[in-house]
Amino acid sequence: MEADATHGLDVIDALVQEAAGGKAIADPDKLPWDATRATLCKSIFGGRITKPVDQETLDALVNSVFVPDCFNVNFKLVDAKDAPCLPDGSSKEECFSWIESLSSSTPPTWIGLDGSAEAARAKMISESVTSKVDQVFSSEADQ
Repeated sequence: MEADATHGLDVIDALVQEAAGGKAIADPDKLPWDATRATLCKSIFGGRITKPVDQETLDALVNSVFVPDCFNVNFKLVDAKDAPCLPDGSSKEECFSWIESLSSSTPPTWIGLDGSAEAARAKMISESVTSKVDQVFSSEADQ
């Protein structure tokens, strides 16, 4: 799977280089956005997705982020009030600093999920813990 991701990134690099015509910086409006999004959704991440709803969520996220406007300062990564904007710089240090400045917990709305997704996840976890505790008590009672 890692080979698929590496190949997908190589494909995107080649597409961008071709669109840039040998220039160091390409015009965002001339980049191959459709091909880039398709490569991300199918080749890099899509091969691991088994549920159609998960593919739809990935497609929506990729389609909202990989657009010409993402080159604009203050471009929000998702349409949410507390959504992060991309960092101003592009150096490795600036990107890592930006990553470290993000909250340690990510709201589900940042990845295109409904705001109730966190509550549903917490409910599933609590039900799983309760079930395991019941199993422990049940096995102790049997002994």
